Amino acid sequence: MIKPAIRTRTCLLLACITLLAACSAIKLGYNNSASFAHTYLTNKVDFDSEQSAFLKTSLNEIVEWHRNAELPVLASELQTARQALAAPNGVVMPVSANQVQALNLAIRASLRRTANEAAPVIAKNMLGLWPNQVQDIQEALDKSNKEYRDERLMQSADQRVRESAERMAERFERWLGTLNPIQIKQIEAWARAETHRAESRYEKRLERQQQFMVLVNKAANRQIDQATLSQEIARLLNAWQSPSSAAEKQESEQRQKATIALIVEVLNSASAEQRNNAADRAAGWAKDFQVLARNN
Repeated sequence: MIKPAIRTRTCLLLACITLLAACSAIKLGYNNSASFAHTYLTNKVDFDSEQSAFLKTSLNEIVEWHRNAELPVLASELQTARQALAAPNGVVMPVSANQVQALNLAIRASLRRTANEAAPVIAKNMLGLWPNQVQDIQEALDKSNKEYRDERLMQSADQRVRESAERMAERFERWLGTLNPIQIKQIEAWARAETHRAESRYEKRLERQQQFMVLVNKAANRQIDQATLSQEIARLLNAWQSPSSAAEKQESEQRQKATIALIVEVLNSASAEQRNNAADRAAGWAKDFQVLARNN
């Protein structure tokens, strides 16, 4: 449901792990996430054989740490969510904002721990870059930004709202199944309030990418030590949930509050069948995470 803000190629060492967990074949995706990420990254940056081998080892290290440290925690949280979502005997119990916020905080804490664990590994890989590879990373970012602009910013206001609502509806449908008209209207109302923030989010995205590229240049030219680089990478990876200014913090809190309110509305407008669908999905993910954690 929640995603990190830095769209860099090297920082995808972290993102590949968390994002692949959302695919339908979760166990297959997770077990192969290091290989998928390695292929993705080596297609973007022209690594030499030594860099490529070290990158592959690093990715495997992060995945195994996450498997041991975070999957059991996430499985437990999903079991708690399953209990809150279920409608036993067709009785739908209301979900509260506090329950949704508790899961949100648990996921954010997991992402923060993962970012902090991955940062030193990312730093080691970055310090193995050469100056001629910096441009590869910049070009990959530029391409990603163009795709983002085309998808999120170039449309009319009405089209932005419609596409934002469609993306959010698809996420809910993965859990609940087909949505009812009330739920669709709730999502559309959320999208109308949410899309006006798209420009500011894009500007923040560019700002953090620029900060990252400063670090890439310093690393490639051996102008920064590993400890400092690791700290700066961790700061950037966590920046999306640690706003640097009062205005940013207020906007972040408003977005969280609005999204949590939407989740509560949609879940409390759900039928018993929808709620049991969601409970089954949570239980399935929890079981998959438990199996993955045991298969170390």
